[in-house]
Amino acid sequence: MGFLILLLAYIVRRLLDGSVDEGLDARFRQRLARLSGAEAGREGRPTAGFVILLSAVVLVGALDVWLSRGSLWILTWPLDLVVLIAMLGVPGWRNPLRAYGEAWRRGDASAAWYHVNHLLPAEARGLASEPRELHVLLSKRIIQVIFEHYFLVIFWYVLLGPAGAIGARLSVALRDHWPHPAGREPFSRLVYLLAWVPARLLSITFGIAGDLAGWMGGARKRLLHHTRLNASELLFESANGALSSYSLDPQRFAESHPDEWPDYGERSLRAVRDLLNRSMFVWICGLALLAIMGLFT
Repeated sequence: MGFLILLLAYIVRRLLDGSVDEGLDARFRQRLARLSGAEAGREGRPTAGFVILLSAVVLVGALDVWLSRGSLWILTWPLDLVVLIAMLGVPGWRNPLRAYGEAWRRGDASAAWYHVNHLLPAEARGLASEPRELHVLLSKRIIQVIFEHYFLVIFWYVLLGPAGAIGARLSVALRDHWPHPAGREPFSRLVYLLAWVPARLLSITFGIAGDLAGWMGGARKRLLHHTRLNASELLFESANGALSSYSLDPQRFAESHPDEWPDYGERSLRAVRDLLNRSMFVWICGLALLAIMGLFT
């Protein structure tokens, strides 16, 4: 039943992603902003954030165990469904990306930047001064966000149930929206640990869902040699190898296909989206096999 709940939540969440609302991230940001009154010199001690994280995980985990062991066990299904629908998703991205592709086709670099600059991390916005740099940063950000808002949540849900899904998603939210930049580093380290295995699993999935020969070119180096490589860098490099026609290499694409350059932005984003969709399909098939074998219930 867990597989069917996960599949239903994924379908519902994909439909809701067309919303222009920022969804859960906006609510996290508003709630965490209330914690901005830390004393001077103590901004780098996000104790309250870890208390929130631990409390949420323990509360949901305890509720899940209590329901599953009692006469109300059937209520674990709606609990899982509500948690997954709330934790999954990237609302507010579809329209900006569509406008970005149209601006790129017109050759309007300033409009392209205007439509998507708010989607980039604050520290990266000043680096996106040239269209090719902007596109690489945007592509990397898309892959990272889809990984953290879908694959990471699903991975920990399969392992630990709704408590794992909340723990993974809330850790990402605390890293991104903790009101004091000095206090985000502990959450970044936590997300790095949570993402280590699922990021490498998704990297392998890119090879299965994309160009396996291209992905194999540097797979061993990416997966084994760079153990400190963060999930964003690992997944971008893996996707670059798994995609053909220089979909994530604007410099080489411009040199090889100058006549098709106006369509590059939209084509590249479509290639990234299709790779992620195929990778999710691979994960769903794998989870279906686990459910058939009784390992995911």
